[in-house]
Amino acid sequence: MGTKHSKKRYLIVNYIQKPDKKFDEVVELSKKKIGAGKMTKSKVVLDLLNKKVLKCVLPGIEQVEYEKLEQHYKKYYAEAINSFLKN
Repeated sequence: MGTKHSKKRYLIVNYIQKPDKKFDEVVELSKKKIGAGKMTKSKVVLDLLNKKVLKCVLPGIEQVEYEKLEQHYKKYYAEAINSFLKN
């Protein structure tokens, strides 16, 4: 992808409720600018390069630090995130 996207790295998380009332976690890693539609639909958006929480709308959580969210998602997706950041 060239230099246009070299300074953009986002972790985007959404949750989908299944018929059994449990949730599926859908995680996306993106190098492209996040549009208004995707930002609205997403529950968590992290800027991995600038280490910022762009959005976090989770039940029972009003404000959370970037480091806590990053640590949580890296427990499950560390290999994919680290590989993504290297490219």
